[in-house]
Formats: sequence, structure tokens, C-alpha cells
Amino acid sequence: MTQTSILLGAGFSVNRGYPTANQLNEILVNLDAEDFWVHTAGTVVRKNKDEDDPCWYSDDARHKHFVIKLIQLYRDLENGSFNYEEFYDFYNEIYRGERESPEFEGLCNSFRTEFKLETNNTNLISRTNNILNQLISIFLVDRDGNKFYSPVHHCKPIYPGYSGFLNCLEHWGENSIVHIHTLNHDLFFETFKSSDWVQGELSDGFEEIGSSYYGDFKENYKVRLPRFTNHFDKKFRLYKLHGSVDQFPFHIQNEGIDTYVKVKLGIGTSDLFKEIKEEGKLKYINDWINYHPDFLSGTTSKILRYREPWYYDKVFTHFEGNLKNSEELIIIGYGCGDIEINRLIEKCFDFKNKHLFLVEPYPSDISRDFVVRFNGTLIEKTPDNLNIDELKK
Repeated sequence: MTQTSILLGAGFSVNRGYPTANQLNEILVNLDAEDFWVHTAGTVVRKNKDEDDPCWYSDDARHKHFVIKLIQLYRDLENGSFNYEEFYDFYNEIYRGERESPEFEGLCNSFRTEFKLETNNTNLISRTNNILNQLISIFLVDRDGNKFYSPVHHCKPIYPGYSGFLNCLEHWGENSIVHIHTLNHDLFFETFKSSDWVQGELSDGFEEIGSSYYGDFKENYKVRLPRFTNHFDKKFRLYKLHGSVDQFPFHIQNEGIDTYVKVKLGIGTSDLFKEIKEEGKLKYINDWINYHPDFLSGTTSKILRYREPWYYDKVFTHFEGNLKNSEELIIIGYGCGDIEINRLIEKCFDFKNKHLFLVEPYPSDISRDFVVRFNGTLIEKTPDNLNIDELKK
């Protein structure tokens, strides 16, 4: 069979009501420390401003104020502008010793004095990272507030906002293996698995059968969780290049990361276990490190993680191989702003003999230049209005 590659960016999920990067930026800069609270286990929970913080007495109840103050400091340094990915780079460059910031030092010192804490700068950044990732995960929901989705089957001929795309996807799948690479963290694309267009023919490299990993469902009983096997065997193959809101690394004490697992609705983020046998008896060891799902942020910081061996290196290796072997590349909702993604596309896809299509209803100058550079075709439409005849060269 021939192979087709698709690359999806944040614009793909807009029709479902997911926030754009600019909308996320706006949410974060308007966030108040009383809009959320941090459990003693490290979990971030939203609340109304007039509600009490159940963990007001804990250090994290004060550390959340540092996150808000750090966002404000960054805005002051950037003359009022804010980009959460560049903000992530800012404090992680300080963490890695690649940037000096007297303003950051001053904020840390004043914060410790005001809140009577002794948390050092390194741990303030670590706690900021834990809290920020969870806040982003909280706000990555669709227009109905959904993060997880019920397994409802979607029938033809209409899937609101995506009918044209699904018709094209079905066409590509008739005679081709279809590799779908997404930079999105949300779980929306997985809903297509339960549809007339895909009919369950979607694999994402995670498998539940035979897994020895479990999660506590609403703290009542354990349910088996899919673990990453790097096995893609269906007609449609989904690679989440930047991670996902339901993916967690599973840590074993004194050994490090064992594998990646997927959680389900109702599973606590700190309630992940591995079933082992010890002296002939079953035993469950807990990953006590987890606070938040693992997805990549930062315009440059995320590139440093692309070759981590447990998950990211494997899916990026697929990305490179798929680009080399595919007859065409269809890019949807991607603004062509990730320098490493662009480099891999240029390195691996044969532009001289194969064709690139870029689908973007409101293309930026960067997107237009990208298409011209690689002699591709720009289609100024949303996923709902796509027609397979436009995607033929």
C-alpha cells in the first residue's frame, strides 16, 4: 500500500471550539491566584474567587501566588505582551542556567520575604512548571467544556466542522496507510475512531491488552491503563508528537521512567500503579512523582525533549520515516512556526517528486512563504469544507 502523511496544528481543533494560542494567552494573563487551588498532592483545581482554598495552609497555596507574579513580571519585561510558550522558555532557560535575570532574582527574594517561605529559586521554577502545565491542561477543553469524550459512534454524512476532512481521510484510507501526526495535546481527534469514516481503524501506539499498569478509578477500584508499546498496526495511525493531556510517564523509584501510560476519565493523576509479582504475590507500586500530564511547551524548550527515549524519540523517528515514505504531505491548521518541525519536513520529505498541500483558512505570511518555498499548494479552507478533488496533483 502507498502511504500518506498528515500534519495537524492547533488550527485543526478550532472548529470544535478549542482555544487558540492567543486565547490561552489571554486566559493566563487574566488569571487570579484565587481562581484555583493546589492540593497537597500537587494537583491544581479550579474554583470560584469567593470560594475558600481548602489547602490554604500549605506551601503550594502560597506558591500559586508566585506563578501569577511571575507571569506579571514577564509581561513587564515584554512591554505588556505575553506568549505562554515563550514564557515557558524564559523561566526554563533560567532553570538551565542559560539566562540571567536580575528581575527574576528580585521577584524570588521578595516573594520569600512576603510569604515567609524558604523555597529556593530552582524549586520555585519546578513548582511553577507543575502548576502552569496543569492550568494549560485545565483550559484545553472544547466549547462544551469537554476534555475526555464518551465513546459515541458518529454516523455519516455529517460531522459538524469536519465532514470534508473525514471524507478525504476515508478516501486516503481506501488505498493507503494514513499517518496522522498532530502537534495538539487535546483528545478530539481520537473521537473519529468511533465514526463511520474510520470504523475503529485507528492506532496510537498505546495498548491496553496485557498492560500491567492501573489507575484508581474515583479512588474506588483499579482499572487497567494502556501503555506505550510503539505498535502502530491500523490503517490510520496517530502520532502525538508533542504529547497529550491524557499521557503520563510512569516512574519507578530509584529507576526513573519505566514507560508512558494513558489515563482515563475519573483516574487521579497521582493514583497510577504498576502490578508486579513479589515472592509469588501480586503487588502494586505507585508512581508518586506524577502531578500533571506530559505534553511539550516552549518554542525552543520542547525541542530539547524531542529525543527523549521513552516516548518522544520513538514518535519522531516515525515522523521522519513516514515523511520519507509518503507520496503526499497534507498540513492542516499548522502555522509553520516550529523550527524543528520545519527542519524535519525539509530534511525528510521529497519535495522535488512529491507534493505538499497546506490547508489554512487565514494563512499568515509565514505559511504563504512556506508553501512557495516548497512549491506546494495553499488551500484557504477549514477542515469542514475540504474536497478531495482539491487535494490531488
